[in-house]
Amino acid sequence: MTQAAAAGAEFERIQVGSLVEEARRQIRRSILTGHLRPGERIRDSVLAEEMGVSRSPVREALRILEQAGLVEKTNNRSYRIPVFAPEDVHELAALRAADEILALRLIVTKRLPLDTLTAAVEAIAAAGDDPVQALAADAAFHAEVVRLAGLPRLVERYEGLTDQIRLVLRANEVETWERTPSVVEAHVRLLAAVRGAVDGGTEEMLRLICLWEDHVLRGMAAPQMLDPLCDGPS
Repeated sequence: MTQAAAAGAEFERIQVGSLVEEARRQIRRSILTGHLRPGERIRDSVLAEEMGVSRSPVREALRILEQAGLVEKTNNRSYRIPVFAPEDVHELAALRAADEILALRLIVTKRLPLDTLTAAVEAIAAAGDDPVQALAADAAFHAEVVRLAGLPRLVERYEGLTDQIRLVLRANEVETWERTPSVVEAHVRLLAAVRGAVDGGTEEMLRLICLWEDHVLRGMAAPQMLDPLCDGPS
């Protein structure tokens, strides 16, 4: 089966709007939903034919996605979906934990309302057993934590990592899902810890940080990246 045939059910012919942005959107969607897998090579000519556009907007879309870390150039000038080395995964996990915990400290300090986080947990529950939807809802929950802190530069920095984080998680979705049977319960627990920290004091804040850091690092298979602040989440 040719790449064009394999992509037939995934890519749509672009009719209106910005050609570059629409091409970027479709390629990004294919990567994050697992239609294009880590290590798979892609060619702008094949994608352009499938989308019904010239190669120019597809090339520009791939350049943007390269900057976001979702594709990388190969020696023969085609692109491929990256396969992250363990040290890359560990770095992403540490940066993600740092950004999210900073956001949590601000949420607690400002005693911000948590309605949007409650809705985000409900979205994870609504995804059911669909790993694609559930992983997207999971990512949305964590992104909402960062957004809620109210620091635009922090949001921008975190968004620069989000797609790479999702790609790491997506690459191991089946294994991750099998060893994490209670994803909803885990996020309910996280949200309860945030509420406890908002209503409590230093001890509750430390408990939240320990629980959150453990959740992030274990979720990205990097539990030994940082020395634990606590003996374990309680």
